[in-house]
Amino acid sequence: MTAPAIQASDPAPRPAPGFTTADGSAASVARWAAIAFVGFFGCAMVAVNWVYDPGAIDETMMPRLLAVSTFLVAAVAVVSLSPVAARLDGSALAAPIVPLFAGYTLVTCLSLLVAFNPSAGLTDVFRTLATLVTLTLACLLLPTVPRWREWFLRIAVVAGLGLAAVGGWQIAGRLVSPQGFDLRDRHALEEITGIMSNVNLFAGMLVLSLPWCLAAAVLCERRWRTAAILAAAGQACLLVVLQSRAAWLAAAVGAGVASLAVAARPESFGLPPRTRRLVVAGWTAALVLVAGGIAVAPADHPLARRFRSIFDEASAETLGQPREGGRLMIWKITAEMIGDHLLTGVGAGNFMLRLPEYFVDESLDFSAVHTNWLQPHNDFLWVFSEKGLPGILLFAGVFVAAARAIRRVLAAAPSAAAPADRWLAVAAAAGLASYVALSCFDFPLERITHQIALAVLLAVVAVVARVAPHDAGRPPPAWSLRGGRDLPRWLPWGLAAAAAVALAAGAAYAAVALRQEKDVIAQRRAWRDGDFEAVLAASRRADTPWKTLDPYGSPVAFLEGMAFVQLGRTAEAIASLERAMDQNPNRMYVANNLAIQYLGAGRIDDAMQLFAMLCDAYPHRIEPLNNLGGCLIEAGRFADAATVLEQIPEELRTDAIRGNIAFARAQAAANGIPVAPSR
Repeated sequence: MTAPAIQASDPAPRPAPGFTTADGSAASVARWAAIAFVGFFGCAMVAVNWVYDPGAIDETMMPRLLAVSTFLVAAVAVVSLSPVAARLDGSALAAPIVPLFAGYTLVTCLSLLVAFNPSAGLTDVFRTLATLVTLTLACLLLPTVPRWREWFLRIAVVAGLGLAAVGGWQIAGRLVSPQGFDLRDRHALEEITGIMSNVNLFAGMLVLSLPWCLAAAVLCERRWRTAAILAAAGQACLLVVLQSRAAWLAAAVGAGVASLAVAARPESFGLPPRTRRLVVAGWTAALVLVAGGIAVAPADHPLARRFRSIFDEASAETLGQPREGGRLMIWKITAEMIGDHLLTGVGAGNFMLRLPEYFVDESLDFSAVHTNWLQPHNDFLWVFSEKGLPGILLFAGVFVAAARAIRRVLAAAPSAAAPADRWLAVAAAAGLASYVALSCFDFPLERITHQIALAVLLAVVAVVARVAPHDAGRPPPAWSLRGGRDLPRWLPWGLAAAAAVALAAGAAYAAVALRQEKDVIAQRRAWRDGDFEAVLAASRRADTPWKTLDPYGSPVAFLEGMAFVQLGRTAEAIASLERAMDQNPNRMYVANNLAIQYLGAGRIDDAMQLFAMLCDAYPHRIEPLNNLGGCLIEAGRFADAATVLEQIPEELRTDAIRGNIAFARAQAAANGIPVAPSR
């Protein structure tokens, strides 16, 4: 079968009225535009995946936000240059996708007014802003090159090869390492990150890259087709091996959507009518093979065991976690949070700070999962909880608008859309469906790399669909950064300048945050080494007005306070821990240690109040109960102390706890105070 040639169905981009290059050469304009195109998409799709800093707490989050923000400042400046600006066609910016995402960005910024978070909240704002600018620039730059489809897919192939290569290299390196490496061990596979911080984020990036490589395998020719096939095969193999269930689901959903799109009208893609039967037969065979393989595979087969854990609690327990990883519990809590803050949300970045308030539900059992959730592992619930009803409507609206645009391209008459555009629409449909499925069980919204990938995908959709079928035969309206009859000349320049300033602020924020993470690491190393004066010095360096929490929700002031405790400086310890409580209220270890210091300073009532709050917020933890019991003993309230301590399950009681219970009951009896019988 001969692949359809990549065709340019766009009208030739035209320069702004009255503008010529310095030498009057159209070739010079085209050359500038091509350089901007390759540079922008090369950085956005390839280079950003390789940015990391092993000296940071999170090797990729802040380093990539810093890199992307800095790169986008330069990109805005470049596209504002006359040779590039003269060639820009902004008709795709009129697609609903762009204003909807701009609205979502505005809501994200305004959500800081609900509750300002100088760490995760600002990270969210600058990440979302960078995504919007990437989407806008991609919409402007894609049509600048007549053969943009071919060049775009080539860049996507390079990105896919890089992802496959780094994952394969990491696996190969561990297989030959002296420590050994067992591909059957799910926990060992968590080391295969592809420089994406964790294995699930890496698998998610593979899912988002795979559709473009498959499209390139169809549309590109000769060496690039071979490279695309290799990239797609490598990514597919990694997806299977890495055992990310969310990525498996996302890949299956994407493949199903793409198959349906092609099978619905195969003739529109230059394929024979029997393709529909082949697609149905292929999916049937694949389902039979997968289901049969899982059914007959031995119990210890790693892939079959991982798949069974989705449905079988016993199989999940062999992996050391509930079958849904605790998501059902956290989703229930998130739903309660949404109900309490339906219109405004809790504010960008405040999900993890407000979460402990909802741990009071005794039906929840966190004994098998951690409680330090930074997001609910569902992006739609996450957006709803932090940005309220306006945020989720705009966020979901972006995906609805993109899906409608893709449908318009696929349903268009043959004369209205070239076969290459249809294949790109299919790839975009697969990527969009994969992203939505991934967002329902994971957190791609948290990572700038995944957001850049989404922005590029949305831009391709907007550009391919910018001429609706009912407008066929009428050229799309052209728009340039130089302005025109329908656009004030100052507006695009003003927007570009505002975007550059905001992105520069994001880069400065990311630089401060990255510096703070390294100071926090120095702080923790000094703590480990017992050098408490060095802890205080690192704490002073790390305490900035822009960012006060590290990515794990631990306030900088916490270890500072604990260093003061070790140095016997109680008043300063209390002041630092109180600052840590202000920065991250309800965090158990912060409040627990502050209450202990209150008790040591003789502030028994303050200590009991904090311990009681922790008992309500963390009913599944024994430390607050034990400490509250000890506090009540200190206050001479022996009967109350016995009642509190006996709430600790028998199997979790230490000898010290049992001794305190016996002592409290004996003292209460000696004072003639009745105590309920022991459980």
